[in-house]
Amino acid sequence: TQPTTLPEFLDACHVHLFLGLAVQTNSALWTTGSPENADRKLRPTKICEWTSFPAEQALIWKDLMASDFHSQRQFTHLMVLEENGREVSRRMIGSEMDLNIFQRQTIEMRVTSIIEKVYANPPLRRVFKLKGDISFENHANTLTDESNIAAEMNLLSIDQEQPRRSARLAALPSRVETQAPTPTQTPAQAPISRARADQFCVYNKGGGLKVPAFIIEYKAPHKVSKAHIKAGLQDMDLDKVLHTQKKKKKSPEEICRRVMAAIITQAFSYMIQCGVEFGSVCTGEVYIYLRVLHDDPGTVYYFLSIPDEDVGQTTGWTGDLHSDNRLHLTAVGQMTAFTLRALQTPVRSISWISSATERLPIWEMIYADVLTEIKKEDIPSSEFKPSTRSREEYCRASPIKTRSKDATVSICNPSKDLGPVSDDDSGDDFDPNTPSRPPTKPRPLHPSLMSQTSRSKGKQQASQSKGKQQASQSKGKQQASQSKGKQQASQSKDKSQTSQSKDKPRGYCTQKCLLGMVKGWKLDRKCPNVSQHGTDKHRLNRVTLMRLLNDQLSGRILGPGTDLGCDSLHVHGSRGAMFKITLWSHGYTFVGKGLPMAFVNSVRNEELVYSRLSPIQGRFVPVFLGNLLLRRRFSYDGIAEIAYLLCMGFAGRNLIYPHGLDRDHLVQQAKISLQAIHGLGVLHNDPSPRNITWNEEDDRVMLIDFERSILLNKRMPLGVTSPNQKSKPGVRPMEKMDYYSQLNSPEEETGSMVSDMKSVWQQFQQFPLDRYQE
Repeated sequence: TQPTTLPEFLDACHVHLFLGLAVQTNSALWTTGSPENADRKLRPTKICEWTSFPAEQALIWKDLMASDFHSQRQFTHLMVLEENGREVSRRMIGSEMDLNIFQRQTIEMRVTSIIEKVYANPPLRRVFKLKGDISFENHANTLTDESNIAAEMNLLSIDQEQPRRSARLAALPSRVETQAPTPTQTPAQAPISRARADQFCVYNKGGGLKVPAFIIEYKAPHKVSKAHIKAGLQDMDLDKVLHTQKKKKKSPEEICRRVMAAIITQAFSYMIQCGVEFGSVCTGEVYIYLRVLHDDPGTVYYFLSIPDEDVGQTTGWTGDLHSDNRLHLTAVGQMTAFTLRALQTPVRSISWISSATERLPIWEMIYADVLTEIKKEDIPSSEFKPSTRSREEYCRASPIKTRSKDATVSICNPSKDLGPVSDDDSGDDFDPNTPSRPPTKPRPLHPSLMSQTSRSKGKQQASQSKGKQQASQSKGKQQASQSKGKQQASQSKDKSQTSQSKDKPRGYCTQKCLLGMVKGWKLDRKCPNVSQHGTDKHRLNRVTLMRLLNDQLSGRILGPGTDLGCDSLHVHGSRGAMFKITLWSHGYTFVGKGLPMAFVNSVRNEELVYSRLSPIQGRFVPVFLGNLLLRRRFSYDGIAEIAYLLCMGFAGRNLIYPHGLDRDHLVQQAKISLQAIHGLGVLHNDPSPRNITWNEEDDRVMLIDFERSILLNKRMPLGVTSPNQKSKPGVRPMEKMDYYSQLNSPEEETGSMVSDMKSVWQQFQQFPLDRYQE
């Protein structure tokens, strides 16, 4: 009859929701999947256990338990959860679609609820760097041609009669090929597959942005059982695993190991393309949490979580916060801490993604063929338990309770080795599965921590042993450098300026600056990057700027530290995504609208519109700089591969954001800008707040996104077209109208200029006043 506290909520979610999971046992109702899923996947070189996972999760719970957040009654009522559980238990899981529904009802909604409450708590919001709420989204059909949608949905269809392989694939040898890209190979030459219907991304939302935090790969439990995972999930060298494919006879364990390598590779590939550090694989019964370190993209770390085994039928929660429990091991508990951990990690740059993509080997797998190698009679018993010390350690911990700092230091301090337990705790009568039992062996450090320690020690020893040699060489080098001082000083000045500019956030060039560059005018001294543009006039013109940018984005050598000068703004529409672009050599900074190859032909209309609007660029519409067909394509947040860029000045934030301005004033300014483009024979056709920006440079409204716009025949006289007159295809005659007197008239023809004006008024009316006055 009352809201639940966090511990009560976690307990109820496990008992009433998660334990309601039921796997479909009737094979006639199983989905078979698509046998033609022969996508090219980026693959890791190694798969290793994530030994520091328990410590990292425990630190999250330590922050949550440090305040009274856990004792506040703010979560779903127990009676509601019980009723939801009864509904969940009626549906058996026999497909990825069923699994998605189960996860949505039992895990995703519950984790989202907890994150919303954390965000509402200002101190915790700052601790976990939350931008707003979170969302679990699938983008299989985003920024893609509609013709691909049907193919994606086949992955979720039930088709008992579906053949295992098509005639085309049946003719191919049943083998797996792996290769590393050549030094000159680019992603455009070796395209990587886009997100599928069973791949989800969790976003950190706020301020109109959706920043990727981690990805989830769903696998139906009848396709990949607990037995498969337990037998196959272990530390692996992928080269050796793939080499076993050549063996004529393979053991069940070798087959399971290869299956797990394929499953983790699918998730890993999506993680790399998204630019996220964290990911997971979920079957409903089993969760495999994944991590890829920034400095080692070839290794993926895993942690195995099996809630029904780790927790059991009850969580041990008795209502006493001082008692041990297993709430942290529940599906919702693990995913909540994992989500909060991932939200604190920044998304990786396009440069990092491109560098990793070009260096990682590729596994061209036919996933259905991998799964069909497993025969039911060959699967080891599900009672088999792999040796995972980190999992055993976390099962013994109990971070969701109030305790002293000394009681949590061993699990929460990953930088300290744990010593052996005392003789008092080593008796045979001590239950090793009790949550409070300490580890019997020192917990190994995470590879990243171990490597830092060993590198530090090695560097110190090397420094001491080579000290005399370095001292003797230093004098000669100093003399040589003095003789070349002038030349080096001249070269280093430009490099230093470029290097320093990359290390700090750069403001956008002003519209006046970019217009001056296009027109050959003098520099705009108010531009934040004017010091790199020239002395009096711009050193570049539009053609040279685009040529240099093309060279910068398409350079053949792309190392881990290379910065392409192109960063995702995590904003996209129906066809394009926005990027912040900087030409490092001259400091020009602007935005680019990136498009997948499927939409390159359709963008021609937008380019024609900008050409028509050339007289008002920089005032009512942004300055258009040009376009690029990219030689090196790059991934947009794992959603689509960007092949084309439209470059233009930054017009400001759109009116979906709060601007602190009066709504009526914004509407009036929008009408003035619309009148300006109408005067040049352009009908915007989609003047919604997302396509209208406030440009603080000139304190005026600008219009953007002209992909749906209509070009009117501006050479024809104003008035009604005669029946004998003909219009060019795709071009409409301008109409003579009194824009403002007819603004509120509902009888106006759709697609007219009056409709453009009326659309602005109606859509602004739908937005609350505080949207503009905050």
